[in-house]
Amino acid sequence: MPFIRRRGLTAAAAVIAAVMVTTTACSKSDEAGAKSSGGSTARADVDTGEDEGGGDTTIGGFKLPEGVPTELSGDALQKWKSGGWQDFDDWASKAEDFANPYIENFWTPERIAEARAQMPTRLPEIADAGNVSKGSGKTTKVWLPDGSVKRQNASKVKATYHKNAAPVGKLFFTTPQGSSVCSAAVVKDPAHPGKSNLVWTAGHCVHAGKGGGWYRNIAFVPSFNNTAKLNISQASANYRASNVSPYGLFWADWATTSGSWIKGGSASQGTVAAAYDYAVLHVKPEKGAKSLEERVGSALPVWFDAPAANKVKNMKVRGYPAEAPYDGSKMYHCQGATKRFVLGHSYPSDYPAQYMVGCTMNGGASGGPWFMIHNGRTYLVSNNSLSDRSSFITGPRLGKNAKEVYLATSNKFK
Repeated sequence: MPFIRRRGLTAAAAVIAAVMVTTTACSKSDEAGAKSSGGSTARADVDTGEDEGGGDTTIGGFKLPEGVPTELSGDALQKWKSGGWQDFDDWASKAEDFANPYIENFWTPERIAEARAQMPTRLPEIADAGNVSKGSGKTTKVWLPDGSVKRQNASKVKATYHKNAAPVGKLFFTTPQGSSVCSAAVVKDPAHPGKSNLVWTAGHCVHAGKGGGWYRNIAFVPSFNNTAKLNISQASANYRASNVSPYGLFWADWATTSGSWIKGGSASQGTVAAAYDYAVLHVKPEKGAKSLEERVGSALPVWFDAPAANKVKNMKVRGYPAEAPYDGSKMYHCQGATKRFVLGHSYPSDYPAQYMVGCTMNGGASGGPWFMIHNGRTYLVSNNSLSDRSSFITGPRLGKNAKEVYLATSNKFK
């Protein structure tokens, strides 16, 4: 894939995409204590206790590279809506191709039905059991300092989703290969208490990583297939129905991911950049003025100093797996103790340990939330990132770099 050139950028923790929208009209219970509250905000303190090496962090404001527009208009907008969005060869050459305008009725039943799972398909070799000190110098391996996790079959989340998993939904977007799908969750916005339009997902669900660029036509559907009664063909054919998209579609007008994912991530295989595989979107509804949080009735606060993986006894993981034996129509979850999953050339590694839990969820679940209950309140602490598609799934531990990605998006819309 061609590389996106970003002129005028320093080594920033967050690289911000101009995925601006031009809106047109068309047309509750919460996660165990995560109910929307007008006066509550996400935690802002950070104390990860881990080396953030490789995170490409910086403190301060974030701005777009010189020459990237804040919106499309005139002939450029018309060209985009007439099919210019499909020209991924222009990722690197034309500034207006960074934009992602809202295209009314873009997501048709056919596009939703054909959307394929997005998750790296290959993982590095797992180091020999018990060997956590020797590496080959340049070869990336998987290190399991706490050993492997016990395989656990994913279970269906109880419907209706708006009562049992309100903040969780599906993310649709287009890549050079076609329509794709991930999972995502509504999170609190410290700049707009009770009125958040922020969505948390995986970095590989919005950007292809090294040598690639930003994906397009990104839309979030909370509580997709709310009653869980339809298969993917049925849900796609009726995706505008209230039982499939009870709150409608929300188009991203801003996206932020880590600089490390931009520089070293891969859409096809696990790399050390997976330790920074997270992204935050700002979205807009297709109609109306109410925020995403107000419509859904819930949003998860984010915990950036959650315990390390070898200290967590009860982690919950959710998403919409879309590879066989799943079809992407229903939400699943896994729950249990986590262990450390480390990608690096040796161990100890220069890269933060990820969370790993036993789970059979696969592609399509990417970006779905990992959450824990702390002092009676539910917090998002990670997102689905990598999986061997048979026994485990991983998620990055959210430290200082993740906080900066999060606040970069929040501060943009103060």
